[in-house]
Amino acid sequence: MTRMWMTYGQAQGRHVVCGDAESSGEVHLLPGWDGPVDLVGSDLVLLMLAAPTKVRVAQGRVNGITRLEKLLYLADKETEVSAAVLDERLVFKAYDYGPFSKEVYEAAEILEEAGLVREERQVSGQSVDSLEAVEVTGAVESDEYVTRCFVLTDQGRAVARLLGEQHPSVVSALSGIKDRYASRPLASLIQYVYRAYPESAVNSKIRDRVL
Repeated sequence: MTRMWMTYGQAQGRHVVCGDAESSGEVHLLPGWDGPVDLVGSDLVLLMLAAPTKVRVAQGRVNGITRLEKLLYLADKETEVSAAVLDERLVFKAYDYGPFSKEVYEAAEILEEAGLVREERQVSGQSVDSLEAVEVTGAVESDEYVTRCFVLTDQGRAVARLLGEQHPSVVSALSGIKDRYASRPLASLIQYVYRAYPESAVNSKIRDRVL
């Protein structure tokens, strides 16, 4: 039994799949489970990472917590994926850097702890991604120039495959979002969000600089 996936399932209040994803790449429903696997908010984060896309740099990954957050916000606004989530939805609020969801941050941590996502850190110039992370996580100054990149593990791919088989329309919608927006530079992505959804930027500290 895949202990890490069961840990993830327990964190989400469900016990729906088992299988040794690390050794066999297989994940399957628990015996006796004859219904669909209901989605929770963190599943959207996993499925966003896994969603097929023609954007090479976004295949099986998303670079930056702010980019991940904005892609999920656009999925919420421009598709019906949120209607498929029955519990623990991703809630977005207008915050210092536009639409913000603490649930996205929490989901990233849960998925990493479960072994479904691996985090890579890239050192770069100070960015919105690092600025937001500092305010939300309380990161120290030395962390201010680090971009958090989220990459699916083999186990994560296996779980995402099972969820995707259960919810193909969600995967298709998320793929569309990645195809349209994942290749944009972060500043361009934020600018699009602010212009298309001005209500998300009312509290932004960088609105005047972005628009």
